[in-house]
Amino acid sequence: MEPSSPHELPAGLPIPKDDGAALHLLHAALPAVTLPSTAGAPEDLAALTRGPTVIFIYPRTGIPGQPPSPGFSGEDWDSIPGARGCTPQSCGFRDLFGDFAALGIQVRGLSTNTTAHQREFKARTGTPVEFLSDVSLALTSALRLPTFRFPVESGGSDTLLHRMAWYCEGGHIRRVWYPVFPPDRSAADVLAWCRQRAAIELSPITAADAAFVLDELKRHWGGPEIWSLGRMIRADRIDGRVARVAGEPAGLITWQVDAGGYQCEVVTLSTRLEGRGVGEHLLEGAVDAGRDAGCSRAYLTTTNDNLRALGFYQKRGWRLAALHRASVDEARARHPVIPAVGLGGIPLRDELELEMWLRPPAIRLAEEPPR
Repeated sequence: MEPSSPHELPAGLPIPKDDGAALHLLHAALPAVTLPSTAGAPEDLAALTRGPTVIFIYPRTGIPGQPPSPGFSGEDWDSIPGARGCTPQSCGFRDLFGDFAALGIQVRGLSTNTTAHQREFKARTGTPVEFLSDVSLALTSALRLPTFRFPVESGGSDTLLHRMAWYCEGGHIRRVWYPVFPPDRSAADVLAWCRQRAAIELSPITAADAAFVLDELKRHWGGPEIWSLGRMIRADRIDGRVARVAGEPAGLITWQVDAGGYQCEVVTLSTRLEGRGVGEHLLEGAVDAGRDAGCSRAYLTTTNDNLRALGFYQKRGWRLAALHRASVDEARARHPVIPAVGLGGIPLRDELELEMWLRPPAIRLAEEPPR
């Protein structure tokens, strides 16, 4: 039987499921690992990703007329969820390369193939994308990337990377697509997100924003006085950023650095455009500000009724840190306008604290398993 072209995706491919193996990558700092590149000179990942960068990661590219060997247990390449489709994924980024460039975003492909193998593929497919080789597994080890093993006929290691894509900026991974399916849609999906992000402008709060800030705080919290962990914070008098889309205010975030500078608290976050990435971008801006201020930890609180917020924050890398029982009841005793019943008819009683480490904690909690 004539082997199918690596450009084609056969019908009925198994769909990969999210096994959680990439959860730790969100917000991770790119290490100063230098990788061989098809451009000629090696590239330092930390330096490369200071500016907006998309890195798409794939197991390996095939060669026309050279079907994959059976796996170590006799399995077929196409039977492995997410394995097939490296050429369609790469060619998708080739075809949209100019669109990414128009947004000021550089694109790199990454695999454990050798640079020689990647150069052959680059020339054969006529792609302007440069490829990075982790044949030494230096980056794979440093970031604990998800891998699987499969014998390769030529072109590199038999340790292969699971397919994913990253958006990086400021030396950190800001967005992770994992798993990726179908692979031929990867480039278009990433580009759509990047365009949405590019439409959002963040700027520090200025005096000209005072009316918008006060209106937003009244709309969501009844006024500028925010109760958190037993204390009142005037959210209109602390640091923050305003998000704008097409020149119009679309969201607000406020935060403050605690005494001593060890940690910062996100006090309020609100958006006027749902599903457009505004809240995500604002939250990222606050994390950057905390990191720039030298903080090691960022934290925030939300009330026990705000189930949607709990999902939003956890999907963006924040972790539950503490339950503050009856803290809302105590705040209500001092500030009677706080309602007794919250969203969805849930009694409004407690605060849940979430955190994000901006730098690794000096001591890992005993109950947290090593990674």
